[in-house]
Amino acid sequence: MGHERAQALEPQADLEAVRHALIETRQARQALAVAGPPPWNIIPDVRSLLEHARVPGSVAEAAELASLPPLLEAAARLGAYGRSVSAEAPDLARALTGLPTLGPLADLLRRSLDPDGGVRDEASAALKRLRQKGRELRAQVIKRLESYFQGAAAEHIFQERYVTVRHGRYVLPIRSEAKARFKGIVHDRSQSGATLFVEPEGVVEANNDLVQVAREEEAEILRVLAALTDAVREQLPELERLVEDLGRLDCIFARAELADRMEATEPVVSDEHAARAFGARNPLLLAQQWEAPERPVVPMDIEVGEPTPLLVITGPNAGGKTVALKTLGLLCLMAQSGLHVPAREGARLPLLRAIFAIIGDDQSVAENLSTFSAFVKQLKEVLEQVDDRSLVLLDELGAGTDPDEGAALAQAALEALAERGALCVASTHLEPLKGFASSHPKARNASVEFDTERLAPTFRLVYDRPGQSYALQIGARLGLPPELIARAEGHRSTQRRQLEALLQRLEERDREEAAREAQLERREVESATRLARAESQLEAVRKQAAELAARSKSEAQRMLSEVRRTVNAEWDKLKKESRTREGLEQSRKRLVETARGLERAAEPEPPGTRPATAGDRVEVPHLGLKGDVLDVDGGTATVQAGAVTIKVPAQALRVVGRSGTTPHPALSPEGRGMKREGASASNPLPHRGRGPQFEVSGEAARRGLSRAEGAGSRSIPPEIHLIGRTTDEARDLLEKYLDDAFLAGLAQVRIIHGKGTGALRRAVEELLVSHPLVTSHRAGEGHEGGAGATVAMLGQS
Repeated sequence: MGHERAQALEPQADLEAVRHALIETRQARQALAVAGPPPWNIIPDVRSLLEHARVPGSVAEAAELASLPPLLEAAARLGAYGRSVSAEAPDLARALTGLPTLGPLADLLRRSLDPDGGVRDEASAALKRLRQKGRELRAQVIKRLESYFQGAAAEHIFQERYVTVRHGRYVLPIRSEAKARFKGIVHDRSQSGATLFVEPEGVVEANNDLVQVAREEEAEILRVLAALTDAVREQLPELERLVEDLGRLDCIFARAELADRMEATEPVVSDEHAARAFGARNPLLLAQQWEAPERPVVPMDIEVGEPTPLLVITGPNAGGKTVALKTLGLLCLMAQSGLHVPAREGARLPLLRAIFAIIGDDQSVAENLSTFSAFVKQLKEVLEQVDDRSLVLLDELGAGTDPDEGAALAQAALEALAERGALCVASTHLEPLKGFASSHPKARNASVEFDTERLAPTFRLVYDRPGQSYALQIGARLGLPPELIARAEGHRSTQRRQLEALLQRLEERDREEAAREAQLERREVESATRLARAESQLEAVRKQAAELAARSKSEAQRMLSEVRRTVNAEWDKLKKESRTREGLEQSRKRLVETARGLERAAEPEPPGTRPATAGDRVEVPHLGLKGDVLDVDGGTATVQAGAVTIKVPAQALRVVGRSGTTPHPALSPEGRGMKREGASASNPLPHRGRGPQFEVSGEAARRGLSRAEGAGSRSIPPEIHLIGRTTDEARDLLEKYLDDAFLAGLAQVRIIHGKGTGALRRAVEELLVSHPLVTSHRAGEGHEGGAGATVAMLGQS
């Protein structure tokens, strides 16, 4: 159906119809790009069935009726496809989803018929009953016939022991010589005559019953088919519309697939009296290239229209003049048929009423027509019909007669076409027509370019410059003797040679300019590509920098939280020692300064020139500390910075020398009593987390007791409410609350987080598991808030 439509495709003269067809092709291409081709599968041609059903009282064959369900199933599939491409192809989606599916008719046909055209038992209750009866009778007849094989004389009577059918009746094969001993009706005999097919007298009545049932079954099948045909006849208008729409849609998607394969673009068709198609390729040559990829198709720029509706193309033979004419004509026909054209974006084509082409030699001995007389006859017909909505294509204008008279006639014809307002593209070799195109206000010169170095055409159209025929050069390339070419050169006039030399220099200059333009275009493309690549790399670097900054900020916040937790733990240890207020305050100041140094940390500086080892004097840039390396375990270094012992990543250290005996000057002499990690039994708090870890021991811890006891006197509630907080807010509040509650001496606290989605409860759970001041935790009892609260026990874990 779609194939026939494509073969019968014709250009349209209505502008709105042309534009609508082009939009349909565009939407089909968009649908193909998004969802692939429609699920056509196999759609049978049911038009003969519909014609048969149109006759009242007619009965369709079962096989014909069985072809309808696949058609109706295709309508349902295509409707689903239409819904999937509704955003990209709204017009086509409406057409696809509007296909009639006729569900009840499809169900009736599927219930009554097999896919291969057989009538099913379920088609009617009577048919099912008759077939069941027939099966039972058939079994009885066969059983009775097989009983004859058990007789005493069976070996001498039967040729072979099997039951068969002849003329619709069940029979037995008996030997011809046993006919007298076996009573029955002979229905057939073998070719040799040795075997007779006999219906025994005892099964004649049973066979009669079976035949009668078969006749009743045939009558019932005919009745079922008549009913099905009537059902189809009732839906005939919808079925015909379905067939019509399927063929139309198939043709639209075929146009789209052709456009994709040709890499075509949608042209602009308007009432504008001009045709412009840059980078145009002949569609027939493209089709040849699909079969022979080694044959390239050279694009050309075609432009004709007001104020110069006459375009005269000159140049060498086999240079592409005729191809240019045919390409323009085919592109105009394609556009007005709803096809996209093989040209660059922006092609503009006129809405034409007619295209006239005089191409090729129509001489005929039978009709007494020479080349020239055949041309004149066709030109007469063109001049009688042409108007301002016509395109005229004339190949080898003025040929076939005296050059002077032929040029004069050709010029007059071109002037007449211009007066009628037609667009005209003509090819010629006549010099007077080149001058006419250069001087007439409605005419324009163009030529097909010829490479004099390779002695071959380039198939590129060059405008506003006449071309040479290069007959002698082409003759030499095709193998004419050099002496013949030299003699021909001698016969040419000096003025002619000078003119051709001038034209050749102009062609060479144009080729050089075209090469420079192409090189500039390539450079612009390369520059744009490099700029795009640089911008992409810059964007990637910016994104990487933002991610690095975010990670660094997150890591700094984590390290700061660890430092604060450690500071609180050290503060608690100092609280348990009997120390003066002054010593306690000094220790506190040193620890707080450590935390502030972490907050003030800028970008990490490059590490030292060698890895730190035990005994090195190092800087910890991101903490603003200097100290001595006590130990290096894997990637972690233990550093004593005055009164503080910390663990930091080894690569974050900068080696400044070997350690000395003088403590760090930033820490007062009170820190001389500090010991290495684990050296004091009074400091059992273990290190936790991955950030810097501080250990405070000795005299500084003992002298801070009085201040710690003052801190415990603050009023800290035994519970904290976190409902309504974000997880990040809840973590910060809970960390500070646990520190304060521990310093206040609370043995356990209750965290009220509510039930909700459980996110807040999980955040609380994760923090309690890793917190050094929490020894254990549990869900709240019923009187404590149940699952909406968590109880934590505090102490030194």
